This record gives sequence, structure tokens and C-alpha cells, in this order.
Amino acid sequence: MRISPLGACAVTAACAVTLAACGTSAGGGAPATATSKVDVGKASAVTPVDAATLARARKQGSVLLYTNADEQQMKPISQAFEAKYPYLKLRVLNMNDAQTFQRYATETATGARTADVVMGSDAVGMLHFADQGNVLDYTDPNVANLPAYARLAPGVTAMSEDPVVAVYNTALIPKEKQPKDVTALAKLSDSLKGKIATTDISNPTSFGAVAGYLGRHREAGWKNIEELGANSGVESGTGNLMQKLAQGQYQASYFVAGTVRALITGDAAKVLDYTYLTDGTPLLPRGVAVTKKAGSPDAAKVFVNFLLSVQGQEAACKGGFTPYRDGVTCAYGVPAIRKAVGAKNLILGGYPDGIVKNKPVIEARWKKAYGR
Repeated sequence: MRISPLGACAVTAACAVTLAACGTSAGGGAPATATSKVDVGKASAVTPVDAATLARARKQGSVLLYTNADEQQMKPISQAFEAKYPYLKLRVLNMNDAQTFQRYATETATGARTADVVMGSDAVGMLHFADQGNVLDYTDPNVANLPAYARLAPGVTAMSEDPVVAVYNTALIPKEKQPKDVTALAKLSDSLKGKIATTDISNPTSFGAVAGYLGRHREAGWKNIEELGANSGVESGTGNLMQKLAQGQYQASYFVAGTVRALITGDAAKVLDYTYLTDGTPLLPRGVAVTKKAGSPDAAKVFVNFLLSVQGQEAACKGGFTPYRDGVTCAYGVPAIRKAVGAKNLILGGYPDGIVKNKPVIEARWKKAYGR
């Protein structure tokens, strides 16, 4: 999911904050509810690409990446990658996942230069992209050092496991009254009609969150979703949602992209707070793949290898991504989330079985519940 840069300013003496758009760069100050003091385990082995691949990459000289992550989020990764490989330039084009897949199709059809690497959050879109033969069936050497759930599809690997969170306006719902699970939030929503919101099911993050939550709770989960649907506003994107929440138009939000965690700092943390929902914290894999028509395939492999290394995961953390490798210290990493909600409450498992087949059914029932 692409999120625009953050613009925050105090708009009242009470420090009401307007998030002009919801981005992914880490601001100053301590995150509202980040958990950093946690055992992250011992760093697993890091396996670089072979010397021949590296030599060919040096001649290619650059990597073209299409991604739904914005410039601010990618900046720490770009800087760390180019510092490690000064002879490789990372070019990043930011667009939503649908635009990525469409642009790739158009460019390859006309023989134009296209992405060497694609990175996105849309599980269904990425699976379609791979099934259409657009992904190089490449297994990075680092994959052997990663948990099994990071292997999403042939040639597609998770570079981040991004959670969804609830975000509250603390001036309107104090911390001690903020629901900590979806069931409690659904019950509270009856008294918050029109003052609670989420993003539309057409948003890949929203769909991934709903699908993951329902995969765990099934009909009991639908009961909560339908109760929430009767009372919730719906926004097209996270930027609009966070702006209205900060301004007090909404008091609570849920199934919000976890990249907002790195933004709720400084003045923003005076009015907003996020929490993981203990009965439903889906972690949505952000897949990365080398494309079949890459103009710089070896440089692309070097970049993917870097993303999957400890150093790459540390750089990703600085941009608000969620690293999952052992030994990566990050206030937003999977170990921190596990500590916050408990291992049994993490919904973690790559691309869920049947997600492509089940999407139309989930979307239709969600739209009915939300009156769309």
C-alpha cells in the first residue's frame, strides 16, 4: 500500500495534529506504543550472491524498482544499499500495486524499459502477476536463512511482514478506554456510530486485514465485522483516515496500515495512539520479486539479496517496515509485535490458502455489511 509523506502541525492549543497525508518516514520522539526492549534472537546467517552475479551486476550499474512504498519510506533502504554497493544506483518509482502491474504489462508489450524489481502488498495482485509469467523463478541465497512463511510463491519473497493496527484519538478516547481487541471495538462501535472508520475493502491492506482476521475467526469474525460495518465510516486511503482522526472527525479507526506506527511521534503522539488488536493482528507480507523482463537482472538479484539480509532489514525498519529476521533490533519488528499481543494472537503465514478464490466472496459480504 502506498502512503504519502506525513505533514504534521499543531492546529490548536491542545495540540490537535493534522496529518496532511499519512507517510512512512520516522519522525522525532518516541513512538506512542512501540515495543523495543524485546529479545530479537540471534542473527541468522547472511548469504550473499555469488561473485559472478555481482560482477555482472556491476556492469549493469542500476536497479529500477516499482513499489507501493513512498520515497520517505524507501530512503533509508536506498541509502544503505548504495553505501554497500556504490557502483549500483537504485531508481525507485512509487505507485500503487495496480499501477505497478499495469505499467509493467504496458512496457513489456511495447518493448520499453521496465521494472527490474517489483515490491507490493497486494497478495492477490502479486499472485496474478506471478501466474502470468512475469516473475523470474529466482530463489535468493538468503531464503534458506528465512522462516518458511517468508516464501510466498516461486520467485516471490516477503521483505517485510506489516501488521495492521487500531489508531485512536486520545483526546476523545483516553488510553485506558481504548479497546484492545476487535470484539471489544465492535461492541464500542455501537456508541461511536459515524465516529469510527476504516479503509475500503478495495484497498489491499484493508482486504488483507479482513481476509487474515476472518481466516482465524471465521463466522465469529464476520459477526464483529458486520457490527463494525453498521457503524463505521469508510475512507479510500490511510491518509484521509488519519487526517480526519487527528482532527476529531473520527475517534477510532481499525485495520490501519502498520506503517503509521513510525509516524505517531512528537506532536502527533499527543493526540494519536496506536495499538495492536490482540484477537486479530494479521501480518501482511510485502512481497518482492525480480521480473522476467528485467533489464538489469543481476543488479536486481543483488538488491533483493540486500533486502533479505540483516543489514537490509535494519534499513527497512528505519523506514517503518516490519523486519522479521532474527537478530534485527527494531521497535516495529515481528518480535516486538509478538511480545505485545502474544504468539497465539499473531496471524502470520504468508499468502493465505484460497485468497484468490475467496476474494470476491469476502468483498461482496463486506460491502453488504458496510452498505457500499
